[in-house]
Amino acid sequence: MRIDHAQLRALAAVIREGSFERAAQSLNVTASAVSQRVKALEDRVGRLLVKRSSPAVATTEGQVLVQLAEQTALLEHDALHRMGIADEDLPHASIPVAVNHDSLETWFPEAALQFARQTGTTLDLRSEDQDHTVALLRQGAVLGAVTTLDEPVQGCQIHALGSIRYAATCTPAFHEQYFAKGVNAQSLAQAPVLVFNRKDDMQARFARRLAGNDLPLTAPTWWIPSTRAFVQANLGGLGWTMNPLPLVKRHLDAGRLVHMKQRAWEDVPLYWQHWKGDVQTMALLTRAVLAASATLVRKKR
Repeated sequence: MRIDHAQLRALAAVIREGSFERAAQSLNVTASAVSQRVKALEDRVGRLLVKRSSPAVATTEGQVLVQLAEQTALLEHDALHRMGIADEDLPHASIPVAVNHDSLETWFPEAALQFARQTGTTLDLRSEDQDHTVALLRQGAVLGAVTTLDEPVQGCQIHALGSIRYAATCTPAFHEQYFAKGVNAQSLAQAPVLVFNRKDDMQARFARRLAGNDLPLTAPTWWIPSTRAFVQANLGGLGWTMNPLPLVKRHLDAGRLVHMKQRAWEDVPLYWQHWKGDVQTMALLTRAVLAASATLVRKKR
């Protein structure tokens, strides 16, 4: 069996863009043409590849072919450029990459800048919680991911990056109101906490480490799905939370924020996982990621 590359590209575009209409715009064809190509591919392999939902998502079999499409496109682009025969008809290359929210707000933009200086390829960045970026890698939706998973996904290489240090902080006034008598199960049950979203369990994990099994199940919670808004809410005294230290260090130094207690931080190890394909562009991206991650906390040997 042979698979038509135009059909593969149509499938990948539908999943990447989330709809047949937006996929058609990205490919500069009609939505009918995209639909026909995807249907022809489904008929050829005898499998349903796309769930026609909003947004459109790949089935398990579809994820395999989306990954094949992304890998093939990158290999083609890389090979033609290395041979010096790429022309204007060659589709623009963009590597899909999953990065956790806090890395995007701190060190990863430098990796993107370094990568841009060396290649004309762009990055299609997907923002996700660091414990969940690897799911996008397993699904074939991305070819690289910054993740907390220290075991390589099948078909991927893994590189240890270091750790993001998260500081448990609040304003001096908030500390006086809720933690003047100590950070314990009783005070944590009363003190409002800032949480990014339902996938974010960092604050709960940190609180359990401090209070153990005595910690109540709930505390007053602000749900704020923005890293920058987290800092502003923390500075405004809405609650305590775990912030990436690079984002709040100047506020700690200035006394606008304080640590909840001595050594109130948690180091979260990060790893870069990427497809193993021998592609020069991916090697350049990996080099840029490793260089930019030098600002992360490293373990002392």
